[in-house]
Amino acid sequence: MMTSIGKMVGALACVGLLVAVALYQAPSQDVSKQEKKQEAPKDVKKDAPVDDGKLAFVIKPYLQFPTRDSITIMWETNKPAKGKIEYSEKTPLTEKAEVSEAKDLHEITLKNLKPSTPYVYKVSVLTDEGEKLETKYLNFMTAVGPDEAYSFGIIGDTQANAKVTGQIAAHLFERRPHFVVHCGDVVDDGRSKRMWVHELFGPCSELFSYAAVFPTIGNHERNHANYYKYFSLPKPKYYYQYSYGNADFFVIDSNKSLKPGTEQYMWLEKALSESKAKWKFAYHHHPGWSSDADDYGKSWEGKSVWGDMNARNLVTLYEKYNLDIAFNGHIHLYERTWPLRGNKVDRATGVHYITSGGGGGSLEVVANLPSWFKSQCRTDFHYCYVVIHQGRLEFKVYDVKGNLFDSFELNK
Repeated sequence: MMTSIGKMVGALACVGLLVAVALYQAPSQDVSKQEKKQEAPKDVKKDAPVDDGKLAFVIKPYLQFPTRDSITIMWETNKPAKGKIEYSEKTPLTEKAEVSEAKDLHEITLKNLKPSTPYVYKVSVLTDEGEKLETKYLNFMTAVGPDEAYSFGIIGDTQANAKVTGQIAAHLFERRPHFVVHCGDVVDDGRSKRMWVHELFGPCSELFSYAAVFPTIGNHERNHANYYKYFSLPKPKYYYQYSYGNADFFVIDSNKSLKPGTEQYMWLEKALSESKAKWKFAYHHHPGWSSDADDYGKSWEGKSVWGDMNARNLVTLYEKYNLDIAFNGHIHLYERTWPLRGNKVDRATGVHYITSGGGGGSLEVVANLPSWFKSQCRTDFHYCYVVIHQGRLEFKVYDVKGNLFDSFELNK
């Protein structure tokens, strides 16, 4: 399935909401060699993180679910300890929140914070035996308001490639996003504690300590308790909604049925119908539209259905309620569709579909012939970066070396 990827060149300009777009030259690469380097570990029994007996962070502090006046901070230690967060807008730190019960996994929500405000924080832990450990000064920011500018990163399918995931996280952190969207398959096997520690939170520790991650669940998490343990999300957790700036985000579990009348379908229709946000985004792991070679049938035999038919059920809702962009993963490459409506290209009012599955999993290839909906695609490790101010959206895509290779803008 893996083949060499040739050079992709071109330029695209279109009208309507999509006002500017650019495609950048891609270097040739031998994907088959990369695949050999990325073999995901299969043994989930050899699971214990390295522990020399000293008090240590198994998972360093990371941010969850920022709102205008609150934020949650989580971390895990290798032995039970009491936890404390000291914080304020500047040093010396004057506020604190603590948990008196000694535990391994900590979750503390800071409340009554100021909107759109940067804070300094520090985490410390203390065992009953008197061992103490604390972080350096870290930072978080509460969510911005609807008239303010903000940015977010998009990654997907990090799976079991800590080197690549770490490179992507480092490049994304350089851009200082307000938060991060993860399109699922955060690890290669959700049952493996080692993978959560060393393949996700390890390489992303700096990024996640400053920018909260909002995930959706993929198939590789196996719906395991670890996913629900390590992410602090609104119930029922496998689908949820959040607002940031002037946007609403709708997060869906595409492993479950999304047919009309199902729980998530009805929830999503109600949530979309009630949304007053200027920008509306949805994301779920499986793409409703995909030009992949063989995940949805053998394209070389003319038998592909060009996307996940379960996820395709949501297209009707996206079009009815004027969703702006749907983000997906699962396919380990980058693809951007034309704006679509009614099973055809509609540059004025169509919905954009972005597949961003290049976070570390073994790369895949696109079908030999172009699909009718494909605008741009590239087989490469990558991340996306979105900047929004009021009615203007800038979307950019970078490879693992930080090279820009696709971009477009939307104006409202």
